[in-house]
Amino acid sequence: MKRRNLIFALTMTALVAVLAGCSNHDGNEWKRLVCEVENVNNGFPLISAYLDVGADSEAGTADDIYTIDWVPVTFYARPYSSAIVLPEDGVSSWFHVTSYDVIWHPGPGAPVELTDFNITNALVEARIPVNDRGSVNVLVADRVMKEQPWFRALYDNPGTSFTAACELRFHGNETGNSEVVTIEGGFMVTFYGAVKMD
Repeated sequence: MKRRNLIFALTMTALVAVLAGCSNHDGNEWKRLVCEVENVNNGFPLISAYLDVGADSEAGTADDIYTIDWVPVTFYARPYSSAIVLPEDGVSSWFHVTSYDVIWHPGPGAPVELTDFNITNALVEARIPVNDRGSVNVLVADRVMKEQPWFRALYDNPGTSFTAACELRFHGNETGNSEVVTIEGGFMVTFYGAVKMD
C-alpha cells in the first residue's frame, strides 16, 4: 500500500511539473514590473490618407498636405502583484521601451504588398515609472508607402478604400535588468485617398 501511494505521489508530482512546464512564465505579464499598452491612438482607429486637402477642402490647391502617419501609444507600468514593492526611485522602478515592430494584416480587398512595409526594430525611447503612464509616438506609414501605386490609386479613384489591422510589438526591459520582453498592442487602419483633417 505504501509503495502504491509513493508511486501515485511521484506520478502526480511529475504530471504537475509537466503541466507547469507548458505554461509561459517568461512573458511580460510574469515579470516583477509589468508594462502594458494602455491605448493606441487614444482608442480610435486611424484614417491613413494619401492627401489632406487642407482648409479649402479641394485637392490640387496650395494648402494640400502630403501626410505621414504617427500614432500615439500610452503605456502603464505596475508591479506584478500587491506582494511586490517597487520604490518609486528604486533601480527596477521604470520600464524602458527601446524599439517596436509594425506588422500589417491586410483585410479583404487590401493589397498584399502592404506587408512589404512591415517595420522591424524601429527605435523609440520611453521610460515608464511604476504605477504611472508614459507615451511615445510611432511611425506607421511614411511617404514611401503612400507613393506606392496601390496607395496612389485610392487618390486617383475617389471613394475607394481598404482596411488593415496594424499589430504593434514593443520591446524593452525593466531598468536594472537587461532581459528584453515584448509588449503587444494594435489598432485598425482605413486607407483612403483624400480627406480633410481637423
